[in-house]
Amino acid sequence: MRKTIPRAVSVSLACASLILATATLNLSYAAGCQTLSSDNLQARARAYKPLIHNAAIQHGVSSSLVKAVITVESCFRPKARGSLGEKGLMQLMPATARRFNIRNGYNAQQNIHGGTRYLGYLQQRYGGDLPRMVAAYNAGEGRIKPGGRIPNKAYVSKVMQAYRKFSGKSGSADVSVKQATFKNPEKSATKLVSHELPWADLHTGTYQVKAGDTVYEAMRQTGVPVKKLVRLNNLSAPYTIKAGQVLRLN
Repeated sequence: MRKTIPRAVSVSLACASLILATATLNLSYAAGCQTLSSDNLQARARAYKPLIHNAAIQHGVSSSLVKAVITVESCFRPKARGSLGEKGLMQLMPATARRFNIRNGYNAQQNIHGGTRYLGYLQQRYGGDLPRMVAAYNAGEGRIKPGGRIPNKAYVSKVMQAYRKFSGKSGSADVSVKQATFKNPEKSATKLVSHELPWADLHTGTYQVKAGDTVYEAMRQTGVPVKKLVRLNNLSAPYTIKAGQVLRLN
């Protein structure tokens, strides 16, 4: 009986420690990974440092920006999956996977290169305007006009908070490492992966509109440009689509 009591106490303490660690981890996800200390974030990013560095150099984007986006999108969890089919470290949408020919969203190398390549494209589109680059990464470039309104300021604020911790720069700092030569991502496929279409859950023939969808959200989900969706489905301005409506994709 004397030996049982210390053993029970030891087990209880171990369980309490496990619960506390789990609660702390869940709290970091709930509050936002960007709220963690700089040291904590650097430690999380360390495993992917070579991949991030190579992708950043290749696509002309700041490695600190790539780390900041990963921080907010997945908190450096390579198997993270969003409710709309986003996958991996940079939470690539199915349409982004198609656009940049990424075959495996859970492969860290492919995911980081795909997400960084998209940031490189956005950098060109918005002339290095960091807040709108970040806003478009989250909301899609169809909703963010160069010099226009930013509807998702909360997301941008989170990324900027993480960016400052990785770079030590202010939010208005230029994030361009070099001026990358832009190539149309729909015509130029990355050398890292094959030419096969990515992901089995990517829409290829038709897309059924969900409640709240806009034509721009249909573009994000399918990878089919808005103008093509409008033409294929004879949509009239202002191009309103309804839940349950089936859109042709080709």
